[in-house]
Amino acid sequence: MSLFRGPGTRLAALQMRIEPGERDENLARAAKLLSTAREREADLACLPATFATGLNFPTLRTDATTEDGPVVRFLAEQARTLGMHIAAGVLLSAGRDVFDAAVLVGPAGDPLGWYRRACVWEGESAYVSSGSPGEVIDTPVGRIGLQVSYDVRFPEASRHFLTQGADLVVCVANLFGPFSHPLRSICRARAADNECALVFASGVGENRFANMTYVGHSMIVDGLVQDARQDPEADILAEAGPGPHETVIDAEVHWRQRRKIRAGLPFHDDLRSTWTTIHGSRAR
Repeated sequence: MSLFRGPGTRLAALQMRIEPGERDENLARAAKLLSTAREREADLACLPATFATGLNFPTLRTDATTEDGPVVRFLAEQARTLGMHIAAGVLLSAGRDVFDAAVLVGPAGDPLGWYRRACVWEGESAYVSSGSPGEVIDTPVGRIGLQVSYDVRFPEASRHFLTQGADLVVCVANLFGPFSHPLRSICRARAADNECALVFASGVGENRFANMTYVGHSMIVDGLVQDARQDPEADILAEAGPGPHETVIDAEVHWRQRRKIRAGLPFHDDLRSTWTTIHGSRAR
C-alpha cells in the first residue's frame, strides 16, 4: 500500500473463447482463466457477456439460467474458492423474459448486484428483453457500475454513473468483429465521460447463427488521464493483443488517489449546471 495513493486494487479482464451452447466446456475454460487471474493477485476478475453459453437465438431459452441457477452457483463457488470479486455476463431467465445480464459476485459467494442490458438492438428485440439503467454497487474493491455489450455504444447508458460517483465501469461484452473499428475510441470515451476506470472484458469465438466472429480486444482504460502529450496511450492501462486468443490482462489502480484527482476536476459540477441549463432540471 502506498501512503499517498492508498491501497491498490488489481483489475483483471478475462478474454475467453465461448463455444455456443457448450456450458460445461465454457465453465471449465472460465475456471482456468479465473485461476490465472488469482495467481496475478486480482481483486476483481471480469468475464465476458454470456460467458457460459453464448447468445444464440435458436437456443436462447434453453441456454438461459435463473438467478440461482448453475451458472450463478459456479460463479459463487469460484469467488469463494479464489477469494475475489467476479463480474460476469449471464444469459438470464426471468419468467417469460430472457435478459443479457451481468452479475457481480463477492468473495463470500453472494451476488452483490445485477444489471440487465438496457440497450437492445432492433434485430434481437424479439428474443432479448431490455432492462433499465442500474445503480452503482458499493464494494471493498470500488464503486462499480455494470454494463453489457451494446451498452458501450451509448453515452446515455452510463451517464448516471458519473453522478453516482462510480470508480469503475465494467462492461462484459460479446460484440461482433465487423462492427469493432471504433471500439477502442468508444471505450476511452466512456471512461473519460464518467471520470472513472473502465474494464472491457470481451469474448472471442464465433456466433454460428449470425455467421460472425466476436471481436475480443479486451482492455482496461483510465478515464482520468488529463495530459497525454508525452504518452498518447497513457490512458490504456492494459490491452489484449490482436487475434482471437484467450488471455488475461490486468492493471492496478488506487481509488484513494483517483478520487482526489476527480474531486479537483470541474466536470462533475459542470454536468449539473449544464443539465439544468439545457433541460431545466437538475441531474440526479
